[in-house]
Amino acid sequence: MALSPQQMLWIFAQQTREHAIILADREGRITWFSPGAEEIFGHAAERITGQSTAVLFLPEDVERGLDKVELEVANSGDAAEDDRWQQRADGSRFWASGTLIAMRDAAGETLGFAKILRNRTDLREQIVSLRNRVRELETECERKDVFLTTISHELRNPLAPLTNAVRIIRTSTDTPTQDVEYGVRIIERQMALLERLVDDLLDLARVGAGKVLLEHDRVVLNSVLRQALESTRPLMEQRRHSVDLVLPGGEIAVDGDVDRLLQVFVNLLNNAAKYTPPEGQVWMHLTTEGHEAVVHVRDNGVGIPTDMLPKIFDLFTQVDSVRAYSQGGLGIGLSLVKNFISLHGGTVTVRSDGEGKGSEFSVRLPLAAQDKAKA
Repeated sequence: MALSPQQMLWIFAQQTREHAIILADREGRITWFSPGAEEIFGHAAERITGQSTAVLFLPEDVERGLDKVELEVANSGDAAEDDRWQQRADGSRFWASGTLIAMRDAAGETLGFAKILRNRTDLREQIVSLRNRVRELETECERKDVFLTTISHELRNPLAPLTNAVRIIRTSTDTPTQDVEYGVRIIERQMALLERLVDDLLDLARVGAGKVLLEHDRVVLNSVLRQALESTRPLMEQRRHSVDLVLPGGEIAVDGDVDRLLQVFVNLLNNAAKYTPPEGQVWMHLTTEGHEAVVHVRDNGVGIPTDMLPKIFDLFTQVDSVRAYSQGGLGIGLSLVKNFISLHGGTVTVRSDGEGKGSEFSVRLPLAAQDKAKA
């Protein structure tokens, strides 16, 4: 025989042990206590019937009048939803998530109240654990920023005397031997690498500390991309890459910091050059989509494994299978790219079909305010 909805609700109320269902009269005195409520609160239904719902609240919450506030909110026409500690018969506490509603007759007169709640102490413990972990991570990030700032300055200190020493060697030797010239070039090359690493570390520390201030101007991306390509041309030529730069005839401008944007695209081009085997190809295209300027930097290099794509912008991330191509990198560059683009209100994404199949980075930036009307 089919059951009516009322009969099914009654069976649910009688059988569920995960939910406490409580009925109360207009004064908030308990008139019915479900078997689930007995199990969760530890009160026998026959003993608690007739008592105020305040008996289920913590003493300090009763002193604050929260039991009455809950009835008033429900009586005003809103569901009184809350998450709070509640008290069992033995005085122990548990974290409850529940809803109290007023039951009314056809004329809208309040007949009583109904409450359903669950014991969610497990969820509360997870939330507390996550909050504690967040605090720990924040502390770790602060320590990391202090460490990066300190080590960056400590590494920078020897660079000035080394630069002066190399200059003295060059100026004091009219005709350096082949061995001396070779040694000096190695020193200069490694010093340039160290300077880039130190600059990246300092930028990373500034970003983490929120100390990066952008100089906002109207920046023409066409010009920025040409400069970025000129900056990376020596590496491209050294690795015998062919580079395809496609720019539109008209100017595409954004509101931003020209130096930081140049740093972003130099970084992306350097990455493309480093992770593409000799005689490879690199493409950089500029276009617009809606109210955004879009720059694609693509290569036919070593590619990125699918499982690494979600992590590629994380700090210190390097793909093990292509680590040999990094040439001393620390996995900082792409993290800086993402942070600088975010500071400009833009996004950067990556696409790769896997190892050996190249990669493509797409940067999207809001068009300059005066240029949006033309888009």
